[in-house]
Amino acid sequence: MLAERLAEYEGHHAMLAARLDALRASVDVVDDEAAAAIRRLRDDAWATHRAVLTGDTADDFAVALTRDDVASAGRLAGAADLAEIRAMTRALAEATANLSRNGIQSQQLVKDADTQLLEIRVAASDLLGEALEPSSERLIERIEDQIEARSDALAAWEQIELARLKAERAADAGEQIHLEMRAALESVGIVSEPGDTLEAIMAIAELFLDRQRKVDAEYAEALRMVSSKEEDLAARRVAVGVAERREEEWLAGITEALKGTWLESGLSASGVGAVLDQLAELSRSLQEREDLQLRIDKMEADRANFLVEVIAVAVEADEPTKDGEPEQLATRLAERLERAERTRETKASLGNELKRLKEAREILDTEISAHERRKNEVLGVFGVATLSEVVERDELLRERDGLRTTVAELEERVVAELAVDGFDQARSILDAIDFDSLAVEKAEGEQRLRQFDEIIQQQLIRQTRAADKLDAIGGDSAVARLDAERRTTLLEIEEKAVRYIELKLGIMSAGNALRIYRENHRSGMMARASDAFKLMTRGQYSGLTTQPVKGEEVLIAVQRDGQSKLAEALSKGARFQLYLALRLAGYYEFAQFRPSVPFIADDIMETFDHIRSEEVFRLFGEMANTGQVIYLTHHKHLCEIAKAVVPQSTIHQLD
Repeated sequence: MLAERLAEYEGHHAMLAARLDALRASVDVVDDEAAAAIRRLRDDAWATHRAVLTGDTADDFAVALTRDDVASAGRLAGAADLAEIRAMTRALAEATANLSRNGIQSQQLVKDADTQLLEIRVAASDLLGEALEPSSERLIERIEDQIEARSDALAAWEQIELARLKAERAADAGEQIHLEMRAALESVGIVSEPGDTLEAIMAIAELFLDRQRKVDAEYAEALRMVSSKEEDLAARRVAVGVAERREEEWLAGITEALKGTWLESGLSASGVGAVLDQLAELSRSLQEREDLQLRIDKMEADRANFLVEVIAVAVEADEPTKDGEPEQLATRLAERLERAERTRETKASLGNELKRLKEAREILDTEISAHERRKNEVLGVFGVATLSEVVERDELLRERDGLRTTVAELEERVVAELAVDGFDQARSILDAIDFDSLAVEKAEGEQRLRQFDEIIQQQLIRQTRAADKLDAIGGDSAVARLDAERRTTLLEIEEKAVRYIELKLGIMSAGNALRIYRENHRSGMMARASDAFKLMTRGQYSGLTTQPVKGEEVLIAVQRDGQSKLAEALSKGARFQLYLALRLAGYYEFAQFRPSVPFIADDIMETFDHIRSEEVFRLFGEMANTGQVIYLTHHKHLCEIAKAVVPQSTIHQLD
C-alpha cells in the first residue's frame, strides 16, 4: 500500500512539473526572482543618482525605472497567470516535500520491520531454541502456541494449588472435628484413648447416643406409666367408694335375710361375705397357679435354649464367658454385633471413597506429570527456575515491547514534525534550539499573525468597497484601471495570506517543539513531587502529570487504577498532601542551585491520619539532610510520631 502511495505521489509530482513547464513556456511574464532583481537594480540606480546627481546617473535611473515599469506592467497584465504559476510552484514544492517525506518514511518502515523481525527472531531463539521457522508468519504462530501453552500451564498450576488448598482445609476440618468430638465425649464422662482415630471416636459417640436414646425412651415410658397408674388409682378410689356403699347395702340385705335363721347369731353378715370371697379367690388362685407354672416351665426352657445359643455364639466369637452372667454376655454380644455392623458399613464406605480417591489421584498424577513437563519446557525456554520468574520475565518482555513501540512512535512524530531524515538529526536540532528565544519568536509571530488578520480584514473591507464602486462605474477606461487595482490588491492579499500561513505553521512547529522538549526534559521537581505524593497517599495515587489546556498546563493527579483527577477535584486532605508534595519538591529544586534556607511548616497535617503523618515525618527526616526543617504544631501526638520516626529530631516546647 505504501508503494502505491509513493507511485501516486510520483505521478502527481511529474504531472505538476509538466504543467508548470508548459505554463511558463506559454506565458511571457517576469517571475518573482527576476522582478525582484529588476527592483533591486532600480533601487541601486536611484541610490547612486541621489548620491551623485549627474546626467549619466539620471539616464541610468531612467532606464532602470523604465525596465521596472515594463516588468510591473507585464506582471500586472499577467497577474492571473503569475498567480497560477505561483500556485503551481507551491503545489510542486509541496508534492516534492511529500514525496521526499514518504520515501524517508517508507525506508524507515522497512528498516523498522527488519529490526522488529530480527528482534522477534532473537527472542524466539531463546524461546524455541534451534527450531526456528524461516517464515515470519509461521514463527509468530509458534510463539503464540508457546504463549498459549504457558497460559494452560499456569491455569493447571492454579488448579493444582486449589486442590492442595482444599485437601489442607479438609485435613484441618477433620482435626477440628476430632478435637470437638473428643471434648464432647469428655463432657459426658466418656474418655477416649489418645491414639483413637476420628472413626473410632465417632463409633463411640454413636453408641453413646443410642444408649442415651434408649434411656430417654425408657424414662418417657416410665412417666407415661406413672400418669396411667395415677389415673387408675383415682378411678379405683372412686370404685372403692362405690363398692363400700354397695357393701353396706349388701350387708344390710344379708342381715335382713339372716333374721330368723340359725346363722343370725352364729355367723355375721360380714363373715359370710369373707367366706364367699375367699372361696372365689381360692378358685382363681388355683387357676392362676397352674397358668404361672406353665409359663415358668416354658420360660425356663427358653432360657436354657437361649443360654446354650449365647454360649455357642460367644465361643465362636472368642468372647470370654463366666458362669452366672448370661445377661451380661448377651448384652456384650449385641453391642459387639452392632459395632461390627457399623464397622462393616464404615469399611464399605471408606473402601468406596478410597477407590474414588485413587482414581482421582491417578487422574491428578497424570495431569501433574503433563503440567510438570509443560512447566519444565516453559522454564527451559525462559531459562528460570520458578513460574513466578516466568511471569516476571513475560511482564518485562511485554513492558519492553510497549516501551519500544512508544519510543518508535514518539521518534516518528518528532521526525515528521521537524521534516528530517532521522531521529538523531532531530535530537541534534532540538538540543541546539534556544527555547527561550523560540518562545519569544513564537510570541512575536502570534503578534504578527494578529496584525495580519486585521490587515486581511481591512483588505477584505476595501475589496468589498472597491467592488461596490466598480458596480457603480460605467463602461469607460476607469474599469480597466480599477480591475488592475483589484488584481494588485488580490496579489497583495495572496502574498500576505501566504505569509500568514507560513507564520502560523512556524508557530505550530515551535509549539510542538516546545511540547516535545518539555516531555523529554521534564525537571526533577515533578518527579520528586510525584514520589512524595505517592508516598503520602500510601499508593492511592501513583503520581502527578500535566496536561495542556488552552495554551497552559494543568496539574493532574493519577490514581492507582489509571484514572485521573484535577487538583480542584481532590478531597481536602488530598489537596493538602499535594500542596505539601509540591513544597517539598520546590525546596529540593531551590536547594540544588542555591544555599539552603530553613523549611517551615505550620500545622499542615491537621487532616492527615496516623500513617500519613508518619510518611510525612519520614520525608522531613530525609529533607533534613539538605537543610533545616521546622514544623510548628499544637498536637502532642504529632510530636510522639516525629520522635518515633526521626529519633534524631529535637522537640522544643514553646510556652
